[in-house]
Order: sequence, then structure tokens, then C-alpha cells
Amino acid sequence: MNGSFDPGSDPSGTYSYTLTGNVCPTAVSEVIMTVEVGPDAGTGQSTTICSDDGTIDLFTLLTGTPDIGGVWTNAAGVVVPSVFDPATSSGGDLTYTVEGTANCPDDDALVSIMVNIAPRSGNSGALNLCVSSPSISLFEGLTGTLDAGGSWTGPDGSPHATIIDPATDGPGDYTYTVAGVPPCADASSTVTVFIAPLPNAGEDASTSLCSSADPVALFGLLGGTPQPDGVWVGPDGAMFTGTFLPATSSPGVYTYTITGIPPCGNDQSMVTVSVSIASDAGGNGSVSLCENSQGSVQLFDELTGNPDMNGTWTGPDGLPMDGSFTVGVDQEGDHTYTVPGIAPCPAVFSVVDVDVVEVPVAEVDVEGNEGCTPAEVTLTSGYTGPGSCMWVLWNGEMVNDCAPIERVLEEAGTYGVTLVVDAGNGCGADTLVADDLITVYEQPIADFHTLPEAVNTLDPVVQFNNTSTGGIHFEWDFAGLATSTEVNPSYRFASQFGQAYTVCLRAAASANCTDSICRTVEVEDGPTIHVPNAFTPDGSGFNDGFKPIVIGVSPDFYRFDVFDRWGQPLFGTDDPNAFWDGRAADGTEVQIGVYVWRLVAKDPYSGARIERIGHVTLVR
Repeated sequence: MNGSFDPGSDPSGTYSYTLTGNVCPTAVSEVIMTVEVGPDAGTGQSTTICSDDGTIDLFTLLTGTPDIGGVWTNAAGVVVPSVFDPATSSGGDLTYTVEGTANCPDDDALVSIMVNIAPRSGNSGALNLCVSSPSISLFEGLTGTLDAGGSWTGPDGSPHATIIDPATDGPGDYTYTVAGVPPCADASSTVTVFIAPLPNAGEDASTSLCSSADPVALFGLLGGTPQPDGVWVGPDGAMFTGTFLPATSSPGVYTYTITGIPPCGNDQSMVTVSVSIASDAGGNGSVSLCENSQGSVQLFDELTGNPDMNGTWTGPDGLPMDGSFTVGVDQEGDHTYTVPGIAPCPAVFSVVDVDVVEVPVAEVDVEGNEGCTPAEVTLTSGYTGPGSCMWVLWNGEMVNDCAPIERVLEEAGTYGVTLVVDAGNGCGADTLVADDLITVYEQPIADFHTLPEAVNTLDPVVQFNNTSTGGIHFEWDFAGLATSTEVNPSYRFASQFGQAYTVCLRAAASANCTDSICRTVEVEDGPTIHVPNAFTPDGSGFNDGFKPIVIGVSPDFYRFDVFDRWGQPLFGTDDPNAFWDGRAADGTEVQIGVYVWRLVAKDPYSGARIERIGHVTLVR
């Protein structure tokens, strides 16, 4: 070696120094070198962190193989903790020192830390607004500490101004973002904006009602477009159902309130209701007077209830009268008492029915006469006045009753009755003897059959053979199209189109003794279409032309066309008698082969469209 010792690279041990003599012997001396391991503080570095990062063990910022147990000091030489908190420390130069020995000096390493302040966007919050609220700053929805200079974005992510206008901006989340200086991330907070709609109670209204009117829903009287489910308050300040009962509810101002969603206030509208008291014409009455009665009757006294006294009377002929009825002078019937109403109430009226009982006349009306056995007959006296009626029936039975009498006659024949009518009020009595009053017949049986059995529209004539028994008069109904009283009629049905017809026969022994039967007559469709599938246009005079054979189609609605296999038209006509001669439109003969035809026609009676498509083979 060169005699220079490097403790960092040369090992410990004995090192010899030799001096070679020329005459004298070589001299040797030794130096024992011991190398102690010195302190190692590693290698420091520079780093940048954010103030909102977590705490950092400063030892992890050293590189190399630093010894543990060293001490950290700041630039002022003050010992600091080995854990760095960026939230409380602003950073700077920090020195890590490992203490040496008597032979080895201390070792240190320098770590430089720069702390960037984290951005602050405040704490998220909310704004509750009414659509009619004034514009407001979105910052009003944030709390805590925040940095200026950030930017706002709306619910759709697009940039938004700091000011929000509830009338034009929508609800949702508005985000405030403050950009961070790396390595600090951006900070953002959200303001959730709720915009409540304005309540709408409609527009004020007023109405006038009559106390006799039907219940009225006040909501339907409001103007504008009021919201439903509001609250009604009556004139007395009490809650109200919203349905005004003119007969019992109090007139006045009824208030309708729609509660607004905070921060919107409530909205109110009012309906002013006035009620006019309905007039009272009392209840209807009636009075019966004998035709020989003397004096007058005051019709007002015949009304029921508590009628108003300011009304007027009109007779059955509609002419005014004074309300005093005199038999023989005034006309019997309905006499009307009318009381005018105070608007909006209408005039009201009641009726007194005056019946003048004539000197009784015994008359008998028979319901069920000339009926079939067993015949239910009802005898009506025709007398409706006061008094009594006495019947003497055909079998000697006596009945004291003016009400209708019902009996059942089991056998055919003629029956008589006697009726005595007594008014019982001095109008006298009358007797009617009717020996041949009632006639009863045996029950007829209606029946018929038709010829021919099969009918179509080409010849829709049907013969009807009457096989009824017990009838002397016959009535036919041909599906409501016509009638006949012949015994065995015939009828021509419509030939336009096939249809089922209901034909009914009524066989009568008398007007009240009948039997009926209905049968269905089927008339089938008549039109016929036949199209040949081949023809030979060779000039032989036989089968030279091709056309449909049609029966029963409209000549005014007819179209027949022929096409080649590619759909090109070869022939077309509107004439049902025209035919295709196997030539193209230019007059040249077409080749042997298969061709397509199409027929469109119309049933002349029903108007139904008929369409057919097929193929024909041309052979020469």
C-alpha cells in the first residue's frame, strides 16, 4: 500500500513498515489499525405533501441504511418529534442526527418538507326555496370554512353562476369545487336545492242559490285552476265539508285554503254565497163534488202544508181564476196555485184536483173479453165517485165493491152481469143489465211450413202453408219487411244477398185470443263465378277465347285482367262479355304457357266486393 489508510475502505489489522538497509539489516515496524463503525444518518431528501395528509414517520423519508435512535431537529436546532403532522406543521428543513463516539463524529441527514395547504369547500348543506323566492347565493347553503375562487356546477354538471333564481333554475344538487395545488386533491361540497311550487287556491267566486236547490260543491265554483284537497272554512270560522246545502248551510263567505310547501306560504280564495228563501205553494190536494152541489169551495183550503198566501190560481184551461170553485160554472180538473219566487228561486206551484161527480151511470168495462180459455177477465165499474157498487155475476155471485173484480172463466161461451151504482151523496143510483157482456173462445194453435225447402237469392220466393187450428183470422210478418192477412200467402224475399229471415204467424180466434209461432227462413247467396283453367286460341272456333262465366254480378263494377309470369299486363277489360284471344296488347300471339288472371266484381244487391285470382293454361 502507499502508506495512506482509508477507514472507509481499508480493513482493521496490523500494517508493517519495512526499511531495507544496505549494510545494516532491514528494519521493520508495525502499526496496528482498529476501525470503529461510525454513526449512519442515511441520506436525506426533499418532498412535498398536502396539509390534509396523515402524519408521516420522518425516518421513512431517509434513504440508505440510517441508524435508528437518532434525533430530529428543526432549522433552529430545536428537537422535534419523529412523526410529522402536516396539519400542525408548516414544514421546512429537518435534520436527523446520529451521535458518534470519541473516535467517530456525529452523522446527520437533511430532509426538506414543503406543505401545501389543502383547499376548503365548506360543508355540504341544503336550500329550501319557494318558486317565488328572490334569487339567492348558493354559498348560503354551505357551512364551515371555505376558500374563495372556486366554481359552481349545476345538477346536470354544467357550469352555473353563484346566484340561483328559483323562478328559472331547477332543483337538484349544485356543487362547489375548489382546485387543490398538487399533491392536494380538489375539494367539493354540495348544496341540495329544493324548490317548492306555489299553491293555487283558484280565483274568488260568488253565487246566489235558492234554499230549495240541490247541494252545490263550492270547489266547482272557483275560477282558474285550483288545486284539489284544500281546506274549507265557513263564515263562522269552523271547518266546512265543501258541499253547500242551500236548505241548511249558512250564507256568507267560505274560504278555501291550499297549504303551501315551506318555504312557500298558503294560498286562499273565497266563495261568497247568498241564499234566497224558496216560496211555498203547499202540497197538492183534491176534492170531489157532486154535479148538483150548491155553493162554492175555496181551493186554498184544500192545499196541504203551509202555503204562502201571495199566490195566484189558474184553471185547467190555463186561464186565471180567483180560487173559488163553483160546480156548473168552473171547469173541473187540475187547478194550479202558483207562488212567485225571489231570484234565483223559481216560482213554485201545487195542484188541487177538482172532480165533479156526475149523477152516477152504471157502466162496465171488461178487460180480457174475447180471450182464450181459461180467460182472466177484470170487470171495472167505471165509477170513481163516492158511494157504492153492487155486482150480480153470471153465476149469481154478489159483490159489493166499486174496485175492479177479477175472475177466471174456464169454459168457452157467453156471460152476463148486472151492476148497480149508488153515489151515496144524493146524486142518485143507476142499474145496468148486460146479458151478453163477455165472450170466451177456445185457444187456437198457430203453425205453418214453407216450400221450397232450399231458397237462394236467384229465386227467393217462398210459399207459406198455414196449418193452424182454431183461428179465423191470420196475420203474417215477413221479418218486418211486409205483412199479410192471407191464409196461405207467398212472399218474395230480397235477392240482393243471402240472409236468415224470421217469419211469424199470428192466428186469432178474437183480438184477445191468439197464438203465434215464428220460424227462420234461410235465403242463400245467389251470385256464381266460374273461370276455366285452360283454353285453345287456335282459330278452330271452339274454346278460342278465355273469360270468366259470371252470374249475378254487377255489370257496372267488373274488371278482368290477364298477366304474364312477370306480372306484365296482356289483357284487361271492364266488359263482362269480352274475352282474351291469347294475344298481347300489341296484337302478337303469346307463347304456350301458364298465365295469371285477376277478376274484381261486385254483388249488385249487397254491394259486396268479389275478388278472384287464378291461372289459365294457353294451348295451341
